[in-house]
Amino acid sequence: MVSTAVTAAEPARAPRVSPWNPANAVTASRFLTLPPLWWAIDHGYHQYATLFIIICGLLDKLDGLVAKLFNCRSQFGELFDAITDGVCYGIGLILVAAYGWAPIAPVVAVIGLGAINAVLRAIYIRRAGRSVNYKSYAMERIVAYAGYLIGFATAGMEVTYFYWACVPVFSVIVLHDAKRMLLDAVPGADR
Repeated sequence: MVSTAVTAAEPARAPRVSPWNPANAVTASRFLTLPPLWWAIDHGYHQYATLFIIICGLLDKLDGLVAKLFNCRSQFGELFDAITDGVCYGIGLILVAAYGWAPIAPVVAVIGLGAINAVLRAIYIRRAGRSVNYKSYAMERIVAYAGYLIGFATAGMEVTYFYWACVPVFSVIVLHDAKRMLLDAVPGADR
């Protein structure tokens, strides 16, 4: 008789999760909010534009819940979610700036800081030697704030103040995360 019990010397392996799962489908559906967002901004429909960015943000929250519910969490899903955040919120910021709903200089700064963060994450993945999503709770919050920035622009709420206030906060977070990604030890790299 063959024993299937896992011994202390043999670590349990996480089940392989297909990238074609419900959580990743929810994440991918966020891209579907971009054409109507662009349409609403192009036509000057502030309320519709606000609605579409809210839907994008709600889908961002929903994908994590779906991953828990269907037990389909994966490293790919985490990376896909981070990439989708950057693409959706980056395009949203570009749109509101291009149509004059937000000041261009802080939008360029935020997108530039986001690009620096993406490069730092790529370096971190290389240091780790595997595909891994660098976990930064501060960065998660500031990325969510990027969604709020788009909402502030579409709703016309103190746009200049909120956009300029975001730049120094985002800068501090990127600097802090740069230190952690470039200099600190990579967890699990000694395996």
